Amino acid sequence: MKFLIIFIAPFLMAKMVATYEAKYGWFGVIATAKGIFDKNKTNYKIKTSFETKGIAKAFSKNLKQEYISEGVIKNEILYPKKYIMHFKNSNREFFKIYFFKKDGIWVKKIQNGKLEYEKKLPFKTKFDILSLYFNLPKLLKKKKATFYAIGGRKKDGRVDIEFNKKILKANLYNKIFIGDKGVLYLTINPKKWIATKGMVKNVMKIGDLKGKITSFKEF
Repeated sequence: MKFLIIFIAPFLMAKMVATYEAKYGWFGVIATAKGIFDKNKTNYKIKTSFETKGIAKAFSKNLKQEYISEGVIKNEILYPKKYIMHFKNSNREFFKIYFFKKDGIWVKKIQNGKLEYEKKLPFKTKFDILSLYFNLPKLLKKKKATFYAIGGRKKDGRVDIEFNKKILKANLYNKIFIGDKGVLYLTINPKKWIATKGMVKNVMKIGDLKGKITSFKEF
């Protein structure tokens, strides 16, 4: 569910914690999420997690997800060394761990405690979707731009970004939620680059998936 993953990513101070909720049509709140960003002068860690609620919890068999980006900071840009995707429900649990190395990006998948595969990706990129979003204030030089990150289009990581005033549109080229086209809209607080609202339009032709911030703390 990349909707909430990107929605809670961009925090700019030494440590910030934010919580969010997502509503879908007449189903009400279907997920809650939490994001933590921590950094010093040389290293950073972004951790985002969400869990399904209500009818979505039943349909997804109590789905929970966690995404972690860890790496270094050079010239105020975040460069990941490791990106972790963790999925868990009543039936199964698996990890995908991406390693950013000099010869390319390697991914390891572990399902139910067993290694399924370890392989090199057919493309290279400097970022994952969390570090990319956090870097946008530095990287985005015009209203429209194309970037590449783990979490974007599966074959090459492509992500198209448009930013106009306070509205950011991100095309991830893969589904954020069942039935959508992978296009995300965010309302941004430009002073701290924090997403305050988000939306995926016309999910499953029933209604819009909408998210909003519910609490925010900085340390």
